[in-house]
Amino acid sequence: MSKERLLVIQEHNAESAGLHWDVRFEHHMGDTKRYDDMRPNTNEPTKSKFTRVLRSLVIPKHRFPERGERLLVIGVEDHPWEYRDFEGEITEGYGKGMVKLLHNDYTDVEVYSKNKIIFTHLGERYKIYSAPWIKAKERYLITKL
Repeated sequence: MSKERLLVIQEHNAESAGLHWDVRFEHHMGDTKRYDDMRPNTNEPTKSKFTRVLRSLVIPKHRFPERGERLLVIGVEDHPWEYRDFEGEITEGYGKGMVKLLHNDYTDVEVYSKNKIIFTHLGERYKIYSAPWIKAKERYLITKL
């Protein structure tokens, strides 16, 4: 059964990580303390007052895959709900660099779990799934269905 969930896509040109896409999904069970404890003081929105957070994933190739292609996805810390429409420059700390908001809208999500997300973006279906054979924590793959 599908459910609408907020999908945020930000193009982030970070000084340390280079150009990548941050893909974020509305998530109701997150703990913003995790985010606040991991980040230094920056001009990013933090200290969420909401129970919703953004489950955050990074696509290093800064694009979605073509059909038959699989791209690496890296799970990162949840971000505060207020970050959903952030666009601008992060001026210090981890993630320093420009952030451009590419997408901020509700989308159809067929499956949403820790190990798999199936969602629709711009009329195309995608699957993000756990890749336990990659020897690192929070590693996934994304493919176009």
